[in-house]
Amino acid sequence: MKRTLLEVFCGLVALVLMVSFHQQVARLEAQHQDVTALERKVEKAVAAVGDGKEIEQLRRTILEQTETRMQTLEHQLRSASAGTDQARSIATDLERAKHDVAAFRSQLSTDFERTKALVDAYISEVRAKEKDAAMKLSETNSAIATIASQLHRDPNELTRTMLLPTVQLNGDDTVGSGTIVFSGPNSHRGGKIETYALTSYHVVRNILADTPKAQHEGFEVTVYLPGDKLVVKGKMIAHQAKIDAALVQLFTDRTLPFVANVLPRNEAPAVKVWDPVCAVGCPLGNDPVPSHGEVSSLKNELNGANYWMINAPTYFGNSGGGIYRADTKQLIGVFSKIYTHGKGTPIVVPHMGLCTPIELVYEWLQNEKLDHLLQSASVPRVDLSQLAAPAK
Repeated sequence: MKRTLLEVFCGLVALVLMVSFHQQVARLEAQHQDVTALERKVEKAVAAVGDGKEIEQLRRTILEQTETRMQTLEHQLRSASAGTDQARSIATDLERAKHDVAAFRSQLSTDFERTKALVDAYISEVRAKEKDAAMKLSETNSAIATIASQLHRDPNELTRTMLLPTVQLNGDDTVGSGTIVFSGPNSHRGGKIETYALTSYHVVRNILADTPKAQHEGFEVTVYLPGDKLVVKGKMIAHQAKIDAALVQLFTDRTLPFVANVLPRNEAPAVKVWDPVCAVGCPLGNDPVPSHGEVSSLKNELNGANYWMINAPTYFGNSGGGIYRADTKQLIGVFSKIYTHGKGTPIVVPHMGLCTPIELVYEWLQNEKLDHLLQSASVPRVDLSQLAAPAK
């Protein structure tokens, strides 16, 4: 816009030059007010910082009006004193003025483009720094929240929210893990008391393969209570092999007290690499044990499905167990696979585990019309103020 103002100014310079060469131009000074009005329009547009296209159109309009005015003045001057030496002198000076104005405009245009390039580069640099600063701030807040959560975590609450919802699935030669996600009156089944657990499909598949009676009798599922264990029968009622997920119904008329809080579906995209996690399962047939780590990767395609990688230590038997957000204690995935290295006697890589993201579980169960069995509630992330005082 400064360029536009300068262009208008150049037109005024030409006008002043012509006035100085002939007194007959004096009657045209009234037209100067029109130029001033146009200049005020520009200033108003600059102050308003309006739409870019509108400003560009205003710039073109001003240029057209200025050029038209100069042509009119030229015609009037020639008509006023045609054929006289004075007229010729004015015409010569007018052409020289036009040439000077054109050269000045060309220089202004070059300076404007150079300045614009510098300003654009500066703005890009500032935006990049702002983005980098915002990212670092987010990472710092996440790290502080994690520390706060670890400093003030309640072992009893951790046990209630992540350890006790875990179950163990047992076959003759197979053991795996699962997580209770629903227990209580099922409104979709007439209010009947029902209990369901999420697990990995391959865990149930292997149990059914090595335990023939499980096909019609169901398989054993160990439920953990404070200081006690409850063994019930379980049966797979839905599965999706592509994402290695299965839903198991536990046959008990009791409402079990410990159910996982599943991450709400709309919050699943908020899970990021570096997020602290807790993996809970029954490795090698042990009672549920937790291990801590982070989300290592969100992109690991296998058999046409995407898995998340975590670096929390896991082992055989963790399959089907829960992966929780460490700070909010929400279930965000089902542990599926663990990396091994070598042939014959492969070496387990315990810090490279893959889990089925909860978002895929939601999608699958919605298609099965069973997504109402995932009980979820939003949980605030740890507030920085918790660093000042223990959580109550």
